[in-house]
Order: sequence, then structure tokens, then C-alpha cells
Amino acid sequence: MSTEGKQGLRIFLQYWLLIAVLGAFNFYRYFTTRATLSLVVGIGCAAVFVGWVLFYLYYVRNKS
Repeated sequence: MSTEGKQGLRIFLQYWLLIAVLGAFNFYRYFTTRATLSLVVGIGCAAVFVGWVLFYLYYVRNKS
């Protein structure tokens, strides 16, 4: 894997981790306080989490 590929993978994993942490925090907040907005944001983060992986697998990796 080239240096550019490693840097792209590192950036991908950093954002993926941040999205996962944000989603987990919102689901935790929903289950402790029953704040509906936290549930909506948590579901949105879960969708982005899956979409980010699909984007990487089908677009970025296939380009290489």
C-alpha cells in the first residue's frame, strides 16, 4: 500500500471512529434521559456510519 493509500485509510478510520463515538453517545443519552432528539441523531449517525463504509469500499477502494 502506498503512502497516499495509508494516509487515506487513516483519515477514513479517524472519521469512522468519530461518527461511532458520536452515535454511541447519543444512544446512551437517549436510553438514560429519553431525549427524542438524541435518538434521531443516533439513528442518523448509524446511517452515516454504514454509508461511510460503503462509500469507502465501493468508491475509494475500487479506484485504486
